[in-house]
Amino acid sequence: MSLLFSGCYRGHLYVQQEWVDRNFLASTHVGTPDPKQCDPPEAQRLLLAWDFPRSLYSCGLTLVLTVRFWDEEQIVQTVPVLRRRGTRALFFPDKKILTYRVDVADANGEIVESWLHHFWTELIEVGKSRSSSVSSQPMQESVIERP
Repeated sequence: MSLLFSGCYRGHLYVQQEWVDRNFLASTHVGTPDPKQCDPPEAQRLLLAWDFPRSLYSCGLTLVLTVRFWDEEQIVQTVPVLRRRGTRALFFPDKKILTYRVDVADANGEIVESWLHHFWTELIEVGKSRSSSVSSQPMQESVIERP
């Protein structure tokens, strides 16, 4: 496999986060007239690139993207893998990305590969009842000795 992005691939998947703003427009750099300069884009985007071997691609792959934003919203988006090699750009206007995870799932839903943003962590569910909660445990005495 030839690596197009040396040092940035993990397995067969590459993910990059970037800002899209006035500086993203070619007209900003070359000084040509552009109606978009009056209302330039303000967004973040994720660039996905993949290069799967035939043996893995033949398993019927789907990319499952989970994105968490600074406003505590979370979205899950699926991207079908229609070719062994490909790219996809996903725009998130008016949102600030906090962290993300991209899983590669086969036709059976099994995760065969993952890309985790360095701030990614599993969510801790608060307020859900469990069969064994802290309140059902016997009270512990204080470690401070009482006279």
